[in-house]
Amino acid sequence: MQVPLTAYAEDCSFTGEVALTGDRLSDFLAATVEFEVHNLRFRALDDGRVVETLYSSVLRDDLCLVLAGEPRGREELRVWTRQFPVVARVGPYTVRGYVHAPPTIDPLRLPSRRAIVALTAGTVTYVEAGAEVEVEAETVLVNSTWIETLETATAEDLDGEPADPSFAIDEAPGTAPA
Repeated sequence: MQVPLTAYAEDCSFTGEVALTGDRLSDFLAATVEFEVHNLRFRALDDGRVVETLYSSVLRDDLCLVLAGEPRGREELRVWTRQFPVVARVGPYTVRGYVHAPPTIDPLRLPSRRAIVALTAGTVTYVEAGAEVEVEAETVLVNSTWIETLETATAEDLDGEPADPSFAIDEAPGTAPA
């Protein structure tokens, strides 16, 4: 199934389409080292110039983060988790959102446990061509190798509203949402 891809590397952002071979984009990214993206449109962070190409191979390690939406994965694999508000510094990007983890796991240690860490209700902030850009996304998939800092935040830091302390439903243990 072809799904749209919006991704961010150290020096550019890009959009395209990827042939999803699993239930979720996060699982696909965690399980692959290199993949093909079609109908690419790159936008340089330094000056905003745009380059387009029909397809290219992309290394997962070159990606700082990816925006994700549907598909969310199989409902029968979801487990109860807690939401933890966090702020991450990921290369040239600042990502705010909620990481989901079982109540017994330190959410700040997820990057050492997962190749891809998902943040829901995410906001990505960065500078492109000298101007600050802010992008909101349902889910931001962060490449753990690019996380420079991952710190606890408050719900007010993220959206001005207190977080719902109730538990949320998430994916199976060892997997990231979205």
